[in-house]
Amino acid sequence: MFDYPFNFEKVFATFLQRHNRFLISCLVEGKEVPAYLPNPGRLWELLIKDTPLILAKNKTELKIPYTVIACYKEGQPVLLHTHLTNKIVETLVDNNEIPFFKNYSVLSKETKYKKSRFDLLLKNEKEELFLEIKTCTLFGKKIAMFPDAVTERGTRHLLELKEISQHGKRACILFVIMNSQIDYFLPAYHIDLNFSKSLVEVRDFVDIKAMSVTWDKSFSYVDNVKLVNIPWNLIEQETNDRGCYLLLSELADNKKITAGNLKNINLLKGYYVYIGSALNSLSKRIARHKRKNKNFHWHIDYLTSISKTIKDIPIVTNEDLECYISEKISEIADKLI
Repeated sequence: MFDYPFNFEKVFATFLQRHNRFLISCLVEGKEVPAYLPNPGRLWELLIKDTPLILAKNKTELKIPYTVIACYKEGQPVLLHTHLTNKIVETLVDNNEIPFFKNYSVLSKETKYKKSRFDLLLKNEKEELFLEIKTCTLFGKKIAMFPDAVTERGTRHLLELKEISQHGKRACILFVIMNSQIDYFLPAYHIDLNFSKSLVEVRDFVDIKAMSVTWDKSFSYVDNVKLVNIPWNLIEQETNDRGCYLLLSELADNKKITAGNLKNINLLKGYYVYIGSALNSLSKRIARHKRKNKNFHWHIDYLTSISKTIKDIPIVTNEDLECYISEKISEIADKLI
C-alpha cells in the first residue's frame, strides 16, 4: 500500500482533534473516525481543526481503520508519515536524483551502530556512508526548522554520527523539508537547545544537508529536489540559552490572593499567559517557574503555586522581545493583570 510512488487509494478527511502522540480523530464522509498518526512531533502549526488530511485505509483486522499520510498547508501537501520519508530518499538516491548523493546506492537499511539504528547505509566506489534522515514539517514562508519537539533520540544520533566519523567512516544527517518554497534551514533552538548545540558541535565531523521536495499534483511522487541553505553564522550567534518565554497555566476556580505587597487580587478561573525574559539560563528560569516548592520572588510565583502549568514556550533570541510579545498577547487577551 505504501510503495513509492504513492499509488494507494487516497482517502480525504478533515482533522478534528489529537488524542495523543499517535491517535487523532477526523471526519471521513461526514463520519467521525479514529486514525493512526505515525509522527510523534508536536505539529502545532499543521494539525489545526478542519485541516484537510490524506489518509490510507488500514487492513480490516486492525482496530484503527485509517493511517494519516499527509495534511495540507496553504494548498500544498505535507507528508506526515515519517517512515515514508526514508522510502522516498532511498528511491531518489537509487535514481541519482539527489545532487550530493550522485553515484551512491543503498547498501542496507536500519543499519545498527551501538544503541542506534541509522536509516540508510549508502555506498559508492570509494566509501560507505551512514545516513540519518529527519522529516522536517516545521516551516514558515522561507525558513524551515527541526525539531518541532524535544528529541533526545535525535541528539544521540548526532553524537553517534560524529563518533562514526571519528572512526574513519563518512556520516551524514539529511533534513527533508516538506515544502518547496523554503530557502533556509535552521535547528529549532527555541524548542530544543540541546539538539541545536549538538548540531553545531558535530558540523566539522558530520555532513549536514537540507533539501526541500516538491510533489506532483496527485501527491504520488516527488518531481523536484532543491538543496536548502544552512546559515551557520546565524545559528552559532543565536544558539544561546537566553531569550523570552511564555508560560501558560490554568486556574481551576476563582481565587482571591495576596502577591507580595499587592492585596486582594481577584483571579477568575481560566487560562493565563505570563511573558518573561532571561538574559542568561533561560531553561533554568522556566524550570524554576514550573516548580511548586520554591521561595516566592516574583508576583508570578503566587499564581504558579495555585494553578496548573500547561505549557512553556521558550523563544531563544538575543533580541529583547518581551515588551513586543506582551503587546501582541494583550491584543487577544480578555483581561490584563
